[in-house]
Amino acid sequence: MTTTTAFIEGQKAFLGGDLENSIHAFSDALEHGEHPVHSHLNRGIAYLKLGRFKRAIEDCDLILERDGLHERALYYRGVAKLNLEENESAIHDLDRSLALNPDRGVAYLARGLAHYALGHREAMEKDIHDNHALSTVELGEFMEEYILSGPLFERILEFFEKDKGKWRLSLTEDEIQRMAILH
Repeated sequence: MTTTTAFIEGQKAFLGGDLENSIHAFSDALEHGEHPVHSHLNRGIAYLKLGRFKRAIEDCDLILERDGLHERALYYRGVAKLNLEENESAIHDLDRSLALNPDRGVAYLARGLAHYALGHREAMEKDIHDNHALSTVELGEFMEEYILSGPLFERILEFFEKDKGKWRLSLTEDEIQRMAILH
């Protein structure tokens, strides 16, 4: 497989939801120096979605060594750290991500959840109920895509059961099954 083919195959697998094969293809592309930033970013996102948070952080770290202002790498690294309950560090990455892209609603929500875990009530309320989060984030989709750690999922679910925010919410079949297992 040529390197360009490896990168394209990685993209196809990633977009098709075949995360394991996308990781292999992006790794092959990286071995040949093909599209290093995009290969690391997509492989890091695949690792994140598979719950391999430390590997996701490693890929984001490699991007940020080249470009310390890469907004998406900062966001995804922050979400991986949130799942590992490295909340102070997650907040730092999400702060930097939002400084570069203040319209990313999911970053406000993720940062608010890190503040919630640390007991920072005012900051949590401000972020979680920020208009960007409330108007652009579909809560069920966010939880399915980015909240993969079991304890974090339970804590967030408990929070949102009591929350008075006007969230856009439609549960997927996977989320309904996860909720049934937890209760």
